[in-house]
Amino acid sequence: MRKYKYISLLVTLSAIGASLLSACTSSQNNSSTVTESSVVSGENTVSSQQDNNIDGTTAKQLRNAIAKAYGENYLPKVEIEPDVLQSEFGLTPDMYDECVAEAPMIGFHPDRLVIVKAKQGKEQEVKRALENALTAMKEELMQYPMNEAKVNAARVLDNSGYYCFMLLGKADDVSENDDEAARFAEQQMEIGVKAFESFFTDKA
Repeated sequence: MRKYKYISLLVTLSAIGASLLSACTSSQNNSSTVTESSVVSGENTVSSQQDNNIDGTTAKQLRNAIAKAYGENYLPKVEIEPDVLQSEFGLTPDMYDECVAEAPMIGFHPDRLVIVKAKQGKEQEVKRALENALTAMKEELMQYPMNEAKVNAARVLDNSGYYCFMLLGKADDVSENDDEAARFAEQQMEIGVKAFESFFTDKA
């Protein structure tokens, strides 16, 4: 009987020892995992800070501010693909750090919003590309003469290294002549211009 008690005690002590050893190993592994996770998280944070301005401004935030100003009359809600961005606006990835570009789902609406954070040294190249795109769009108005007033009211804006191609506004179904259409388009465009300028004023 004593022999069985001795064996039972040895088994119990072995089990306790194994349990303690397992807990110790698990604790070391968890500590290692936390350390590695912290390092990765730190790298991601640094990368994120490099992508954005020091003040936290992003092209997406600027886009949201402009879209909010127009509400349901903000028509461009489909992302412009990089190849279209290059062919229509002359913008290539080496020219910018950030870019938000959108167009409407319905093709006959001319609305476009392109916001670019130019790479250092590429500012004038980006601005020139957007201005050339606007000139080309105005020259092609014969395709859609009903969009003439809206396209003529379009603007290229810049502030704090951000460049914006803005062709926005409510569809005009009230104007009865060209002068009224021009005034309506300018008033609609002014909504976006004010939102763009206010965004940077509020950040200051």
